[in-house]
Amino acid sequence: SVHGCPTNFFCRNNGYAISTHTDDQYKSDGIAPRGVAFGMPTIRVDGNDLLAVYAATRAARRIAVEEGKPALIEAMTYRIGAEIARDCPRWARGSMLGRV
Repeated sequence: SVHGCPTNFFCRNNGYAISTHTDDQYKSDGIAPRGVAFGMPTIRVDGNDLLAVYAATRAARRIAVEEGKPALIEAMTYRIGAEIARDCPRWARGSMLGRV
């Protein structure tokens, strides 16, 4: 974003950074404020709504093509299963759905 390249950044925010909840990773309201801090147009969308994600992606593409700027999309979703092999879905799933 520093160079103003027409790039789209897509962040799927499932509320976890591998095995650690985002509340324990950072104190900001998701990833979207970081896009704003870098001077990028930023779109937060319900990551479980396919049409909303499509509309956000089209809007970000328009920004890249027509304005020549980068854009950030943060798709808010939740984690359904294990992220990596060492995550245990038996203990993780219930606690994850309750925190996000």
